Amino acid sequence: MRVSGLACGAVLALTLAAGGCQNGPSINALGIYGDNALAAGNYAEAVGYYEQYVDRRPLDPEGRYKLATAYLGDNRPSMAREQFIHGFELRDYDDRFIEGTADALVEMGQQDELFKLLRNRAQESQSIEDYIRLGRFSARVGDADEAEQALLFAAKLDQGMTIEPQLELAEFYGSLNDDARELERLRMALFIEPDNEAVMDAIRELGEIPGPAFAIPPAERG
Repeated sequence: MRVSGLACGAVLALTLAAGGCQNGPSINALGIYGDNALAAGNYAEAVGYYEQYVDRRPLDPEGRYKLATAYLGDNRPSMAREQFIHGFELRDYDDRFIEGTADALVEMGQQDELFKLLRNRAQESQSIEDYIRLGRFSARVGDADEAEQALLFAAKLDQGMTIEPQLELAEFYGSLNDDARELERLRMALFIEPDNEAVMDAIRELGEIPGPAFAIPPAERG
């Protein structure tokens, strides 16, 4: 009986020792605490939790993305960029990592790197979404010519079939206070989606009355 008792004691000691190796919150708890801090806008606190999470689960792209987002919120764009790039290497089909890297480069003032990243991706993919992204970020950093060129090319690729390139162009021209071209693109958007309430409201804000006769075919349909 004494041997049995000693054996039980040894097992208990080993169990306690193993449990003692896990200092602090579990990895699931770290993720939850980080999510709560991020949602509350407590970016520095979120960084602390996500750094521990990523250290323990380095191949989790979602953890990398959340850590990068927290770094951006905490005004640490260079560290955010690093994490977005790591995340992209783990999940290269997830456009959030490209968006995040671009956001970080804007915050860092690295426009050359920004254009290199987005132009290369758009030229390689020839996708509507990537050209829209190039146009949107070009407008954000004040390069109106690059923005217009990219958005027009996105609309050309789309061949006037979907509403998003038309709305992007309308928003871009609106940012330049070019009401005539903004309205023109809204009329094209209305042609694609005649019942789109947001498009009709935007047309009304420009002093016009939307309706079937007001819509025009997108220029890209030829």
